[in-house]
Amino acid sequence: MSDRSLPPAWIALWITRVSEPLKTMIDDLERRHGFPPGANEVRPAAHDDQAAARMLTEVSLAPADLVTFYHSIGNETWADVGNGYLVAPAENVGP
Repeated sequence: MSDRSLPPAWIALWITRVSEPLKTMIDDLERRHGFPPGANEVRPAAHDDQAAARMLTEVSLAPADLVTFYHSIGNETWADVGNGYLVAPAENVGP
């Protein structure tokens, strides 16, 4: 993954920047809306996630920035943000 244009340090900073407002939103969600929050997390990449990211590089299925993202983040689920957002794990990326 030598042709990265998205620095892993930027991803780490992004995780920090979104985690606090996400936690604040979720802590108050049930009181404001009357239902408990769903899954809302940014899960760091585990060894299996990083192996799946490397596989994307080997088979040229994804741009370098996405591979760098997946090497740092296993998946992202924000069920209660807007209409809900999901970034599936790297193992789900393919033809």
